[in-house]
Amino acid sequence: MRVPWTWLRELVRTPDPLDPEAWTERFPMLGLGVEAVERWGDDWVFCLETTTNRPDWLGMVGIAREVAAATGGEVVVPPTVVEEEDPAAGSLASVTFADPDLCYRYVARVIVDVQVGPAPRWMTERLEKCGIRSINNVVDITNYVMLELGQPLHAFDYDALVDGRIVVRTARAGERLVTLDGVERVLPEGTLVIADGERPVALGGIMGGADTEIRPTSRRVLLESAWFNPVAVRRTARAVGLRTEASTRHERGGDPERARIAAARAAELMRRYCGGRVLRGEVDVYPRPEPPRVVVLRYDRLCRVLGTEIPREEAEGTLRRLGFGVEPQEDRAVVRVPHHRRDVEREEDLIEEVARLWGYDRIPETMPLGEMGVGRLPEHLAREREVREILLRDGLTEVFTLSLLHPRDLARLRIPPDHPLREAPRLLNPLTEEHTHLRTTLLPSLLEVLRTNRTRGIPDVHIFEIGRVYFSTPEGWEERKVVGIARMGRVLLGRWNLPEEVVESTFYHLKGNLETLFESLHIPDWRLVPEAVPWLHPYRSAAVWIGSERVGWMGEVHPHVAEVYDLRERAYVAEVALAPLLAHARPPELRPLPRYPAVDRDLAVVVREEVAAGDLVGEIRRVAGPVLEAAEPFDVYTGPQVPPGHKSVALSLRFRSPDRTLEAREVEAILEEVLEALRQRFGARLRGA
Repeated sequence: MRVPWTWLRELVRTPDPLDPEAWTERFPMLGLGVEAVERWGDDWVFCLETTTNRPDWLGMVGIAREVAAATGGEVVVPPTVVEEEDPAAGSLASVTFADPDLCYRYVARVIVDVQVGPAPRWMTERLEKCGIRSINNVVDITNYVMLELGQPLHAFDYDALVDGRIVVRTARAGERLVTLDGVERVLPEGTLVIADGERPVALGGIMGGADTEIRPTSRRVLLESAWFNPVAVRRTARAVGLRTEASTRHERGGDPERARIAAARAAELMRRYCGGRVLRGEVDVYPRPEPPRVVVLRYDRLCRVLGTEIPREEAEGTLRRLGFGVEPQEDRAVVRVPHHRRDVEREEDLIEEVARLWGYDRIPETMPLGEMGVGRLPEHLAREREVREILLRDGLTEVFTLSLLHPRDLARLRIPPDHPLREAPRLLNPLTEEHTHLRTTLLPSLLEVLRTNRTRGIPDVHIFEIGRVYFSTPEGWEERKVVGIARMGRVLLGRWNLPEEVVESTFYHLKGNLETLFESLHIPDWRLVPEAVPWLHPYRSAAVWIGSERVGWMGEVHPHVAEVYDLRERAYVAEVALAPLLAHARPPELRPLPRYPAVDRDLAVVVREEVAAGDLVGEIRRVAGPVLEAAEPFDVYTGPQVPPGHKSVALSLRFRSPDRTLEAREVEAILEEVLEALRQRFGARLRGA
């Protein structure tokens, strides 16, 4: 907000002269940041930074009200008395709301016999200081009153309006409008427009149309002063990609009383400087008048919150100078909030107003009193931090990606249309066309990270993310946290004297990441089960299970998906739900060093090819019991010595008792039980038997 000092001084009557240099430091104490101060001849122009909750600060009168309250002065309100003539404005113009939620109040005045020409020099100079170029006297007056009162106005050429009608509605499919900047716009369906009897003539609260602009030949003016729905204006401005001084003010919220006052002020200026005649009355459509807002201020709470004693007379005087109505009672005051202060809704807002004018520098600094306690993270956050540290120690780098996507991102992953991952919740108000839905999986984001690194010459990428995913449900949507891992490229630098499967990332490196994660969390009964996943390689993919619950998936990215993301190396990805991971985590068990020797045995069995080695290990552990210290597969063989469709799996078993030395016959008995169990469950037979 550019504020010429000479204009501001006309609107404030103070007991003492005001020094503009001193106000470079006083404005910030009132909450108005000073971005710059420019010298304009003998004048000063303050560039003030206003907050979004104070639309009244986007007008000179609003700034003047703050200066008057801070200095004990008073505001000189611009005159709004209008000299009117017959006939009534309502005999020529009409206003209709197609949807009452689009506009809360619309005031229209009609001025006839105007002479369009240049505006007075003093007015054009003030507009120039505020960064607005002069156009003609009618348009300049609408801009001048907007800067003065903070209320956007628009002047239509009345004779260009069909039937003199104003209709506030939304745009229909296919409608177009050439706006005042000369751009023909295809209006998105649902945007806020002002229409006449036939077609749109303006973008509501943003910019007028070229067909009804004020020209040198215009003689009759329909003046608009409205209070539009701020959300409707903001959506329309974003939809058409157009922001203006008017839309900035409308988006911050309007003032129902200011709309009528500004219309009267502009009409009188047009009568005076355009030679027009203002028709009697106005067309004022205000279907749901806002009731006055009342807030109670308790004096003891005022002092307790601010930590200092402020005389109640001082507090009441401060609020009155800001335009509040104050009715003192025994221990409180009933405060009527003025219509221009839409930001004041509760007692704390009034306390802030008193503190702001009292002076923050006058409030003593005190340490808060209270009992101190030892803080600690909630259990689930501590466990989540543990997961993060495990993955970091395993050599992965954490990334943070957007939780938004477009449905075509899921289609690129070859996810079938009826798959649950395609049920992404749609955003009601997306900011960009690329991010219209909440994500149901981390996979698109992680693959995008791999692609970006590869295109920038970084082929070795090993990352993870702990993020949220979202799913549509009959009740709305559901939010979950998952752990995603993605990796490609080398795991060891240099290739000298090392086989490729050791240097490059493989399926087993990814499996190792999951093993580290599950074993560090002491989750005993997790396993991988081969499973076809649409976005993974058909022969290098698996589901992750804990007990009887499927908690995720892992594998190599499908070659077609890798091609879509321009990944020239093999990439491996996994995603595991975090909640079951943490639910099954167990604290570590501490055991003393073994005092008795172990007994090692190797076991080679022949099973069908589809039997997983992990299932064999699980069954062996179940049957052998606690004396089985370790069971690890170390060789898988298929060839002439094994029947077709079968494989030989060799396992290394280690037995140890914590309280005695195991005898050979005990171990042999356990091995016989193990073999019998493997035979019954998997059809296994001892190799060579």
